[in-house]
Formats: sequence, structure tokens, C-alpha cells
Amino acid sequence: MIKILFDHQIFSEQQYGGISRYFANLYKGINDTKEAKVTIGVRYVKNHYIKLCSQSYNNLVGRWFLRHTGKRYKWNRKYSISLLKNSNYDVFHATYYDNYSLKLNTKPLVITIHDMIHENNPDMFADSSVIINQKKEMMMSANAIIAISNFTKSEILRFYPKFEKKVTVVYHGSSPLTIGHIDSIPLPTDFILFVGERKNYKNFDIMAKALAPIFKQNQAFSLVCAGGKEFDSEECDLLSDLGILPQCQQVNVDDLRLNQLYQKALVFVYPSSQEGFGLPILEAFQNSCAVACSDKSCLPEIGGDAVQYFDPTDEHSILNAVSTVIFNKTNAEALKAKGKERLSLFTIEDCVKNTIDVYKRIC
Repeated sequence: MIKILFDHQIFSEQQYGGISRYFANLYKGINDTKEAKVTIGVRYVKNHYIKLCSQSYNNLVGRWFLRHTGKRYKWNRKYSISLLKNSNYDVFHATYYDNYSLKLNTKPLVITIHDMIHENNPDMFADSSVIINQKKEMMMSANAIIAISNFTKSEILRFYPKFEKKVTVVYHGSSPLTIGHIDSIPLPTDFILFVGERKNYKNFDIMAKALAPIFKQNQAFSLVCAGGKEFDSEECDLLSDLGILPQCQQVNVDDLRLNQLYQKALVFVYPSSQEGFGLPILEAFQNSCAVACSDKSCLPEIGGDAVQYFDPTDEHSILNAVSTVIFNKTNAEALKAKGKERLSLFTIEDCVKNTIDVYKRIC
């Protein structure tokens, strides 16, 4: 049995998020096999996806002692360092790009590259230079690089063609739906759904401008934004200027409630112009939610023919695509059916198997 070590990084950073969900799914899926076992180097984190994972400080005293984010990060990092020094594992799979491990790790290294957004848009992020340099160092030292889509692989090789022999594409897998009883969220009858962060390349502002005519003509329609923090003053000003602020709401939700949102939405709109995979598309497919989506980056690779596409920089294109879904029930139902079929290409079983194959090749 291959012993795999995941470090603390992404679990210390994220309570919710696509990257920590990816590693949590791998953790559970790999440990359900007889081929490999994963240990995560955390003392205590607030990450939602591994809350049932064994954490030595997940008790009343530990949760009080590590109640502050910075302190949790420090102690989880110390624990990951101690596991690296003990070297009681066969493969180290770093969960993000901090290169602290390079002087400590003596075993084969795997790094997953989720996108090249920092490299494409260095002015968008204050820490771009740090992320870019650390990511490059990790890829140079890695025995294997996992790219989460063919698009991401092509982006890696556009910047670093010398890494071609290291790179393997392993798609995300759609994990089983979280099932359980919850009280229904108070929701409008008819709403358009947006999920996740809203800034920069996510193109929320353009989408809001594009869809404003729909909300003005249909006062019963609403826009529900899941996650991404509360609307800030700039967003409130924009939505107010568009005359649709009373029809817009932001909600923070767990997996059960997010599934409920997908299931009840008229359409899920995904206007991002840069993604490495686009996991929300699979979430929508799982919940029989019709999708209107950007035609940029990896998204057509994931959505196939099960999505109504638009140009995320063109308000008219966005409006037409979304209108085609919400005002044409036949089209919406056809997209939902195709989405269910497309899920077979992105199973968690394939993700786990293909990842274990990467580990086996470098052991």
C-alpha cells in the first residue's frame, strides 16, 4: 500500500473552496481503496470538507487554543514539517504552491496545477509574483504534475514547455450529492443563480448589466449569489444604478443548501473568463440545473453540449443565452438531460484511480 502525505496548506487557508474540496475528495476516495492511504498534516482546521478527518487538536481545548486563523496556520505548518522530517510516507502531494517543503521532503513530489491565472493576469493579484515563483519552483522539483483539464495542461506548457513529460491530465470527479434533512431556505419563486467569488475575471459586473433587463421586465425574478461574501459598496452601487438591487441577494450556504439552490434555480450562470476546470458546472449537472456558461478557457471542455454558451465580455450574448434557457422550457430540459449524461465523464472513481496511477509511476 502506498502511503501518501497531503500537507496542511489549502485546508488551513480555505473553509470552503474548490481546491480544498478536490483534495478532500481525493482523501476520502483514496482511503476507500486498498491501494493507497492518505494522511493530512493538520492539527485542526475549520475546513468544511474534512471536518470528520482525524485532527489531534479538534477538541474543546484545541479549538480554543487555535481559534485564530494565523495561529492555526502556524501550528498546522509545524505539524506538516514534522511529518515531512519523519519521512514516513512514499509520496508527498503538496496541496498548494508554498515551497517550504522543498528542503524537507526526500520522497517523490506531486503538485496539482489548477490554473495559470496568476501568470496570465499578474496585475490582478497583490501576491502574483510570490505565487508565480513558488509554483514554478514546485513544478521544477516535482516528479509529476497533475493538470485538472487539457486546457490547464496547455496553459502550463505555454509558459513552461520543458515540463511536458511531467504533466498528466486528471479531471476532477463529481462527488456523490450530500444528502440530509435541512429546513428550506427562504427563496424567491423564480431566481437566477450565481455561485462563488465575483471579482475580476469572474465577470459578475458584466453579467449584472447584461441581465438587468430581465429583472426589470420580470419583477418577480431575483438574482441569488451563493458564497463570495456579502455585496460590497461598489457592487451595491452597481446593482442600485441598474435598478435591480432589491431583487438581488447574497447567501452563505453549506453543501446541502447549495444543492437546494441549484435544484430550484431557473438557470445557473457562470460568466467566468478564466477557470482551470469549472467544478460548479458538474454541481449544476448533478442537481438537474440548466447551465448558461462562458465559452472561454476550459469551460467548453467540461460543459460539452450540455451548456448554453455565451461570450462573457458581450452583454448582448449573455442576455440572449440566459433568455434562451429561462424562457424556453424545452431547451432547459434538454440541457438538464445532457448534463446528467455528461457526468459519466467525470466520476470520482476515475479521478481517484488516475491519481493513484500517477503515484505508482513515480514510486
